[in-house]
Amino acid sequence: METARWPRRRWDLVASCVAVNLAAGCTYDYSVYSPVVKETYNLTQRETNLVMNFGFFIYALGSYGYGICNQHFGPQRSPRIGCGVMLFCYAILVLNLLQPVVPGVAGAVLMSLMIGIGWAGQATSLGCGYQRVCQVFPESGGIAIGILKTSLGAGGALAPAIFFGLWGQRPPENILGMKLFPAFASCTLAIAVISMTYAVDAQPGWSPKEGRTFSLLALAMVLITGTATANSFVPLGAASDALLAATVSLLLALFLALACVEDKQLPANEVSQDRSPMHIKVQQASKTLEFWMYTVVFSTAAGSGQLVFTNLSQMAEAIGCSSQSEALLCSFSFCNMLGRLSFGMACDILQHRRASRTLLFVASTLLATVGQLLLHAAALQENVVLLFVGVCCVGLQFGGAFPTLVNVCAARYGRATLNGGKWNCISGFW
Repeated sequence: METARWPRRRWDLVASCVAVNLAAGCTYDYSVYSPVVKETYNLTQRETNLVMNFGFFIYALGSYGYGICNQHFGPQRSPRIGCGVMLFCYAILVLNLLQPVVPGVAGAVLMSLMIGIGWAGQATSLGCGYQRVCQVFPESGGIAIGILKTSLGAGGALAPAIFFGLWGQRPPENILGMKLFPAFASCTLAIAVISMTYAVDAQPGWSPKEGRTFSLLALAMVLITGTATANSFVPLGAASDALLAATVSLLLALFLALACVEDKQLPANEVSQDRSPMHIKVQQASKTLEFWMYTVVFSTAAGSGQLVFTNLSQMAEAIGCSSQSEALLCSFSFCNMLGRLSFGMACDILQHRRASRTLLFVASTLLATVGQLLLHAAALQENVVLLFVGVCCVGLQFGGAFPTLVNVCAARYGRATLNGGKWNCISGFW
């Protein structure tokens, strides 16, 4: 007698994808360890920033290949392969920070290679997760993707707060901690990816309560990230320890609650797995003008945020508040999270009203303009308040561009090939 297979719950998929995105947010926190990159390789600030920029260029080149990898190896093997590549790259990165084998500019070039290839490797997990969640939650795709993208932004705030809070010493004084931070981020992501690959077989379903569950999940993410962000503003001591304990406890309670959510799964013929008739692959999409127009618009929105995200430490130092670099990073990540959540929900609202979701790109670009003007004023006046407000505006627009892109790609090119690299390729160009 054949043993019955353990059912794959949709909410287990959501929980594992949230974990993957939280961990992926950690790996993007280059500004956490950029000061030790500058010191280790004796670089100028401009050269330190170029390490990150070249890393994103390599990420863009590699994203297309990993998108094709997703198509050929499927949602289980492909993330595991990409995760293995990411772990290898980050191991070299950390070892070369601890004991530089390749010094100087050559070492910085090696860092760019490892960062870019590692990010492209982890993108296989993100693409597979977004595709499967869109398919198994056909009625709530917008808010579901918004929450996953929210988790990505939240990870950027949670990781430094938890890691350096447990360490008991914050940057820039904690040199060893900054060098080991990429190892913490990559190992956390590896564990999350393995858990996700066991949950991707979940079947499509629908429940009248799933909208409320997603709303509660969104509120929980805001609460957890807000607690972690508050921790970065409080000096180390009893208060910061209490906030750290609250953050970790809330995070554990969130995953426990997701494991207990009732999951109503209907047969595949009762819930459309992909209501879109389109099945356009990235090779076909890249031959159209529309694809490149999306690329240009998204590059403007996301590039603005990346420019600020990369230079947070430098901006804090320039106006004489280098001790606020962690608080700036957490503030940016918190607003990044809010942008991903609000724009994801707006995608669902616009879809139900049959309005164009590309309008959200206009809102994102306007926020970017306001934020950059505020940052310019902060630099001229050396005003810390304007700096924080500008960073928050840019964080909102930076986060909002991502769920908009995923939802537009799913609607325009079809959900079946969403993990085939279209959103990876477009996002890679910025």
